[in-house]
Amino acid sequence: MDEYYLYTFESTHGAIASHKLLGAEMDAVMMPVLREISASCGMAVRVSPENGRRSLELMKQNSEVTFDLYHVKGKEVEKLDPSSI
Repeated sequence: MDEYYLYTFESTHGAIASHKLLGAEMDAVMMPVLREISASCGMAVRVSPENGRRSLELMKQNSEVTFDLYHVKGKEVEKLDPSSI
């Protein structure tokens, strides 16, 4: 079963900047936003479960873009509250 964390953004610029930030420290992949998720940009950044917590720390500390975070496990998609993690 495929499992990962997915960051979505309000703009393509946010997706590209975040991919660059996360990709410097871990395997981060740009991908289209899943159909199950409603996001205005259309581009997302995917990270593995092992990098979930570290990626969120980096995003909170270094990113100036607005993002939403999702946990995807198989066909289940759960929106997470980044402030509670």
